[in-house]
Amino acid sequence: MERSHRADIDALRAIAVVVVILFHLRITGFEAGFAGVDVFFVISGYLITGQILRDVRAGRFSLSEFYLRRARRILPALVTTIALTFAVGWLFLSPEALRQLAKEATHGLLSISNIQYWREASAYFAPSADQLPLLHLWSLSLEVQFYALAPLLLIWACRSGHVFRAIAAIGLLSFAAAAIWLPHDPDAVFFLTPFRVFEFALGALAIPLEARLAPSPRARSILAACGDVVLFGSLVVIGRAQAYAGVAALAPCLAAAIIIAANAPTSLLMARPVRAIGLASYSLYLVHWPVIFFVRFIFGEVAQTPLALAAQLALTAGVAALMFVAVEQPLRRLPWPRWTQVASFATVLIIGAALTHVTFRANGVASRLPEDQLALFQLQGFGLNKCGRAAGRMCAFGDLEGTRGVELLGDSYVQQYVAALDEPLKSRGMIGHVSTMSGCPTLAGLTAEGPRAKVCAELRDSELPRIQQSRADFVVIGQAWQQYLDLGDGPEAQARNAEVAGHLAETIRLLDRPGRHFLVIGGQVRPVNCAFDQLRMLPGPRWHAPAKPCDAVPRAEAMAANRTIDAVLAQAIMPLAKVALLRPTEVYCDQDCPVVQDGVWLFQDAGHFTVAGAQRMGERAAPIFAAFLSDD
Repeated sequence: MERSHRADIDALRAIAVVVVILFHLRITGFEAGFAGVDVFFVISGYLITGQILRDVRAGRFSLSEFYLRRARRILPALVTTIALTFAVGWLFLSPEALRQLAKEATHGLLSISNIQYWREASAYFAPSADQLPLLHLWSLSLEVQFYALAPLLLIWACRSGHVFRAIAAIGLLSFAAAAIWLPHDPDAVFFLTPFRVFEFALGALAIPLEARLAPSPRARSILAACGDVVLFGSLVVIGRAQAYAGVAALAPCLAAAIIIAANAPTSLLMARPVRAIGLASYSLYLVHWPVIFFVRFIFGEVAQTPLALAAQLALTAGVAALMFVAVEQPLRRLPWPRWTQVASFATVLIIGAALTHVTFRANGVASRLPEDQLALFQLQGFGLNKCGRAAGRMCAFGDLEGTRGVELLGDSYVQQYVAALDEPLKSRGMIGHVSTMSGCPTLAGLTAEGPRAKVCAELRDSELPRIQQSRADFVVIGQAWQQYLDLGDGPEAQARNAEVAGHLAETIRLLDRPGRHFLVIGGQVRPVNCAFDQLRMLPGPRWHAPAKPCDAVPRAEAMAANRTIDAVLAQAIMPLAKVALLRPTEVYCDQDCPVVQDGVWLFQDAGHFTVAGAQRMGERAAPIFAAFLSDD
């Protein structure tokens, strides 16, 4: 039996969903609107805990019925949202973007989106939030994980006889874990369930607080008003999204718990339009981000004009209303037998996940593109995309049947030279190999810092012996040198640069053997002042506003940026035989260093060539490559 409807909670839902939407629309004054998600977690903690405890104490709780009721509440609108987003993506997105959407859709259907985004947040080429059409499903996946665990924990707590003490203890542990772990992995604290449990716990603890409050309507109204002040005040002072997780989230969560416990139906926020928004808040939350994403993708900068923002609000409201009336409400109380409901939900999820996963495995189905767009898409992929054969993390290119070989050692700054070297190797009957792991230094003795340190050390310790044992006579070494060298002045910079130079020389001596030649790639041209819109740079099946092109980098500016890098590398290899230095700035640039040429992007970001850019580099460096690959 459902508890009597709480109109004040509908008003709280309305506040939560509105501030989230306005935050995603980048409306000034709502920079902390992401905290609306925290309010939803508190509401869920209160409602779900109360529902389970009432049923357990009445002896009518059924785990299967609880899960099925949650499925009826969540899945119809969720599946519809994913299906519509995927359909629009199929029509408009580039293969690379559709592949990303397919992965998001699969994880969204399986309710593990938050885990996906956590795992990918620190990836070297991780897409930005604006490139993820289903990013908002992270919070829904987290809620589903809470629903899966909550009844089991509450049944155990009921047997102990100290339900709310157990909830308080679990909440304190969660908050302490979030506060302790925040400096080490803020992405984990933001996305993962254990670090968010305290928010649900605060909602659950509103239940005994509500029971202990004075029955006076005036006192409760004053308490609710205080909660409103704390809630809106916290939204003003909270900082950036991931900096707040586990710490400042406590303020809006406490405010929401106070408002819920006050149970004051006379709140000024009880107007009928506000409550209507609250009733449809689930549908509004589901549809708002895909609407914003596609409007921005298709129309570009025009999407941020006042008229376009108003249109996005209207479109979101219209689609959400249709979802609420046609999908969410009718399917909350299906008249079908229980086994039919279970079978139907399972079938839809399995088929949906299979279709999206097949699209992911098909790399976004490039055949959707017209021939001219397909050719442009292939030119504007990362230089590594010219890989002819992949096995695990190894890429082979050039003449795949070649007997003589070239090894590429380094991070993504050397991987992009696959497209530059592919044709020169094919013309010489030579094969090249490179690891596809990015963002790692692979020089002997040089270690990475941060969460990737262990992974990078494992890569280095596997790559160096592999190349040492390789029969290849030629080794190309390239790194994002600016990440490891100190480009400043003074004794500290000199000491650091001497250390890195020593690591480079040590690596070459480690890999050296009779007949082996080395080519070190110097400082890369980096158009750091270009705002790369990678999503709109790539062509799709239908028109979308192109990315704003960037000005070329002046040659003098590029030379100055890489002067220290090239000098340190030249000094490091000077005593070594059979080692040459390629200075990309001198080769790639004329009077300036183009970023876009004849409508084709030569860079995919501030440091990485597209296939087109790498091929330009390969053509201009042909004499250097010829000398390096010669038998002399």
